[in-house]
Amino acid sequence: MTTAMKIREMTAKSILSASQVSDYALNPYVGCQHACVYCYAKFMKRFTGHRENWGEFVDVKINAPGLLAREVTKKKPGRVWVSGVCDPYQPLERKYRLTQQCLAILVEKGWPVTVQTKSPLVLRDIGILKRAPDIEVGFTITTADERMRKIFEPGAPPTAKRIEALGTLHAEGIRTFVMIAPVLPEPRGFRSC
Repeated sequence: MTTAMKIREMTAKSILSASQVSDYALNPYVGCQHACVYCYAKFMKRFTGHRENWGEFVDVKINAPGLLAREVTKKKPGRVWVSGVCDPYQPLERKYRLTQQCLAILVEKGWPVTVQTKSPLVLRDIGILKRAPDIEVGFTITTADERMRKIFEPGAPPTAKRIEALGTLHAEGIRTFVMIAPVLPEPRGFRSC
């Protein structure tokens, strides 16, 4: 039995935060519909006050583009990691388009950007990505075994779709990368081709 996803629209106080991975992290959402079992961002529950399990809620920062438009004029330019504690292209992005709007602002201002996702929805924004002077898009891939993916990443797109999207972006001249983490074990008795 699956639990209904709790979606909450909220207004944030800031959108660019200091990051240990990059100069800044930008998270238009907190929480993620992909519900990956291994997600390191579960620690965010300490700050959100949610009682739901990680993967059962998403907070939508509806004012993210407006905040970003102000913050890029006040902060020292640096590389922005989109996103640190959510997938910026999780299914809700189809409706809210927060990542798309934020990317357009960063590209217009010439800020360097790293996008990390598991979703081919990033292809929707290929026009914005191609205008960026310094951008890279990475896909997280944990396994080639679709049965394992469904167990560990129940809400995430299939691995084959990620690889296909990666190839499309690369063919369009956009710098790409793959993050292979965590590496999931091969199921006992299963041999891949």
